[in-house]
Amino acid sequence: MSSPIKSSQQIGREAVEALGNYLDGLKAEGRGLPARNGKVSVPTVALAVGTDRQTFYKNTACRELLERAAQELGLQAIEARSAAPMTKDDTKSQRIQVLEARVATLEAQVEGLRRKLRNYAHIEEHMVKTGRRVIP
Repeated sequence: MSSPIKSSQQIGREAVEALGNYLDGLKAEGRGLPARNGKVSVPTVALAVGTDRQTFYKNTACRELLERAAQELGLQAIEARSAAPMTKDDTKSQRIQVLEARVATLEAQVEGLRRKLRNYAHIEEHMVKTGRRVIP
C-alpha cells in the first residue's frame, strides 16, 4: 500500500517537529549541537533529524529553531544566503570579469614576446654588423 502524498506545508511542519525533538533530546542528554570550526554542522543536524539540509535554509521555522539553539551554545548559526536570484546584470558582470582577466593574461604574454623579439632584433643587428654568430 502506498503512502498518501504529503503537502510541502505538512513536510515543513514535520521537519520543525523533528528538529524540536532532536534539540530537546540533545538538551536532555546534556549534549550540544554538532559543530565544526565554531559553526553549526548543518549536514550533521539534517542527517540526525532525517531531513534535507536545504530545509534549514528554506524553512524559516526550522532556521529560527536552529539559530536559537546555536546562540544558546555560543555557536555561529547558519550563514545567510542571498535571497535574490542572480540577475542578468550579475551574470554579465561575472562574464566581464572573466574576460578582463583573460585580456590581462594575454597582454602579459604579448609583452613577454615583444621583449624576446627586441632581444632577437639586437642579436640580428650585431650579426649583420660583425659577421659573427652570437650564441644567446
